Amino acid sequence: MTDITPARGFDFHCHVDLLPNPQAVIASCDEQQIVTLAVTTTPKAYPENRRWTEDSRYVHAAVGLHPELVGERHREIALLESFAKDTPFIGEVGLDGSPQHRASWSVQVEVFVRVLSAAQEIGGRVLSIHSRRASTHVLDCIREQTTSDRVLPILHWFSDSLRIGLQAVSLGCYFSVNQQMFAHRSGIALLRGLPLDRLLSETDAPFSSNHERPGERFDVTAIAPRLASVRGVDIADLRSALASNATRVFAFAGMPQRFHLIS
Repeated sequence: MTDITPARGFDFHCHVDLLPNPQAVIASCDEQQIVTLAVTTTPKAYPENRRWTEDSRYVHAAVGLHPELVGERHREIALLESFAKDTPFIGEVGLDGSPQHRASWSVQVEVFVRVLSAAQEIGGRVLSIHSRRASTHVLDCIREQTTSDRVLPILHWFSDSLRIGLQAVSLGCYFSVNQQMFAHRSGIALLRGLPLDRLLSETDAPFSSNHERPGERFDVTAIAPRLASVRGVDIADLRSALASNATRVFAFAGMPQRFHLIS
């Protein structure tokens, strides 16, 4: 029988190791029952994150190579490929098309293709993906390098149009939603139009904000009521959907457990 795990929230993209006192953060996530994906920005950070989380019920370490750092750290891709055999979670990875990162674009693409190829070869891998100003290129890479039975992509803080979002849905992508995505009409339109069974929640702490203060881990508990309001659905149904979505993601990663989202 699959264990039922009570949760007060799901944070599918949090930079735990960049917060003050990461070990205390992890202990707090366990105490507050916040299921958390601890993404990393460089493969060299993964072993310590893995040690910190090995006894945690709620926090899981991911190995990543952030596209903003690829220009100077692209040689660490071999290390990521090695660690990807140790964890079903890979992130933060992806592409960044912002002007300040265009100089590293070609190496970003090369590294991202290698990440996707490694995930596809191993199978059962969940990726938290950065796609700022690069979503169509990210989707092209996913389409060319992976299949939905072996790789589950989560587009973190997706900010493109609903049209592009629905293309991502057709490739098997999920979307992790944070508080800042409710701040603009375009974000609200996106959250209204994406399929409910593809939505997850995140904080992107410490890089997000909530009403002019830094984002905090417990902010994910406010995502469900805000999504319910935006989509015009009952809060209980929204909580059930988020729990079911998280359950499917963990099952894909070979970690079968049934989540129950509590208020």
